[in-house]
Amino acid sequence: MKLSKTSLFAAAFIAPFAFGALSNAALADASTPGIGALNVASIPASYKLAVGDTLDISVMGHDDLKSSVTILPDGSFNFPIAGHIGAQGLTVAQLTAALTHRLSDQLNQPSVTIVVRSSAPQQVSILGAVRSPGLYSVKPGWRLMEAFAACGGASQDNSLTQATLIRDNGKTSVPINVEKLMQGQDDTLNLPLQPGDVLLVQQRDPSVAQVQVSGHVLHPGSYSVPAGGGTITSLLAQAGGPTDDAALAQAQVMHNGEVRTVNLRPLLSSLSDSAASPRLVPGDVLLIPENKLRFAVLGEVAAPRAYAYPDDQGVTVSDALATAGGPTGEANKREANILRKGSDGKVTTIKVNLDEVLAAKPGTTNVALQPDDILYVPTKGHPPLGIRDFAVLIPALSLFVRR
Repeated sequence: MKLSKTSLFAAAFIAPFAFGALSNAALADASTPGIGALNVASIPASYKLAVGDTLDISVMGHDDLKSSVTILPDGSFNFPIAGHIGAQGLTVAQLTAALTHRLSDQLNQPSVTIVVRSSAPQQVSILGAVRSPGLYSVKPGWRLMEAFAACGGASQDNSLTQATLIRDNGKTSVPINVEKLMQGQDDTLNLPLQPGDVLLVQQRDPSVAQVQVSGHVLHPGSYSVPAGGGTITSLLAQAGGPTDDAALAQAQVMHNGEVRTVNLRPLLSSLSDSAASPRLVPGDVLLIPENKLRFAVLGEVAAPRAYAYPDDQGVTVSDALATAGGPTGEANKREANILRKGSDGKVTTIKVNLDEVLAAKPGTTNVALQPDDILYVPTKGHPPLGIRDFAVLIPALSLFVRR
């Protein structure tokens, strides 16, 4: 494995701007009213910045530093002089203080102004026994009552319904008494919503012997189970199986208000419905979350595009090539490159000789890709990572900021 010296400067210089420009393009729709972008005028001081937010930044007396930046998928952005700045999870005031401190190394008492130009859509999932389950955009000030109103309410009598608010990828779960919530008997139940929350609504009628299968399966819904319950594998099969972007290693099972994570990959790799498969009983919920990790294979391969990065295992160069259908006859297999964005925001390239990798030549490293890596296979007779290559690669980066 060798770091390619060809166009490293170009990669480091162009890529950060490419990510920012494409983030703006990807968010063009997010600033359109009605699809979930926050109204900028209504953004409170307590609002925490998120991936995809676009910021206008100016420094008094330094017009050359005036910039519009977008928070990248790693939660940061690049700013002149200051370099790589972490922004995700900070308020505007906190980010202003952090950027001011960073600029103070080069400027005398800089006065920084940051304005949120547009915000990325903030969404929650409302699943289970409601009239219209699905993804909903969080509007400023939304609480559980607004969520129930948006989805049409419970699909049966509130007295026969229970709910659980799940956040932090299943690390936190809060049981909700739906009847008391809807009758306004306890204001403390009307919790504020956060982006990424999952509201699971269940039937608790003992005569209804069903399990709810939600999330990234082909046919989410309620499925009947015997009195003694049914296995996860059989229920997943009834729901049509997982989608291509399902995070099978992070499946969540909710039972009696408690949430636990189950890795389904070992279970699904078995040809039989093993007795080791956990059983779900009536009233349980199986939630298959989305796998948001991606890698891309571009250039001279049969199917150049972004692919889901397995959530419980790595991807080598040979794995990535096989996933993309292999190199074409025009591929310059000796000059392939991996583009990788580091924690400092800079992009480096790793040169890979695909002939040696595919032949498993002794001493050759079958490089492991990381999430968001791009494996690029150039065309024969064309210099690797030239200007023409960037013209192909830069649009592809939007695949990651859009996910």
